Amino acid sequence: ATLERRKNHLVLLDAAEKLWGAGLDFELVLVGRTTADWGATVLVEVDRLVKRGRPLKWLRHVSDQGLHQAYRDCSFTVYPSMREGFGLPILESLWHGRPCVCGTEGAIGEAARGGGCLTIACAEAASLASGMRASLTDMTVYHRLFTEARDRTFRSWDDYLYELFHEIDAT
Repeated sequence: ATLERRKNHLVLLDAAEKLWGAGLDFELVLVGRTTADWGATVLVEVDRLVKRGRPLKWLRHVSDQGLHQAYRDCSFTVYPSMREGFGLPILESLWHGRPCVCGTEGAIGEAARGGGCLTIACAEAASLASGMRASLTDMTVYHRLFTEARDRTFRSWDDYLYELFHEIDAT
């Protein structure tokens, strides 16, 4: 996700730091470009955590192939955005069969419905850390979410086109 205020990366990094501090062993990989108005703030925290030896990477903007590889390489995704118009990264995660820890509000909540998502209060680092901890350590929760993500079905562009043509014909 683009490094901007509403994407909530500082809370994500705080949650990750809480888990690393508690002894959990995991790597956090951020994917997305930065912005002039907020990205520098996030990158200061990324640099601080990297200097502390935390397993954290920022891949910046990646190609489609690189993004597909990042999804294949991860166990689950975390999308702590506070508001979205659609929530594409959640659906991409699920399409790749990867569970997602995310919020419940608006378009994010709509994307999360249907399974594969562990929904939490994204505004709070403690809540986000709890969702991440469950995904990292509770194999019953993880396997349920993984199965739900893998079993989700998505409409294709052809499906949308057919629906559009059907609506046009009906008028």
